[in-house]
Amino acid sequence: MVEPIFKKGDYIINRISGDMAIIDSVTPKNYYHFKAYYGSMFNELKDVKNKLYDLQINYQKFFDLCTDEEKKKLDNMIKEKGEN
Repeated sequence: MVEPIFKKGDYIINRISGDMAIIDSVTPKNYYHFKAYYGSMFNELKDVKNKLYDLQINYQKFFDLCTDEEKKKLDNMIKEKGEN
């Protein structure tokens, strides 16, 4: 069984695709839920409230922890969306 390597509050990034997210929780069925998820393909924050953008734990190997600069970038996108 694959164990989760990220925990609640971690900022993660897929360096190949550019997708970034903030982990909210890990379910008993081994899915990550997100507080926020940025999809770089369409340059937009995804609707995570409806749990449409979860990540099965086996795919965590494609993600790394964000740097401080990447965290700031994601936080700024969230802030901008909240103001609109």
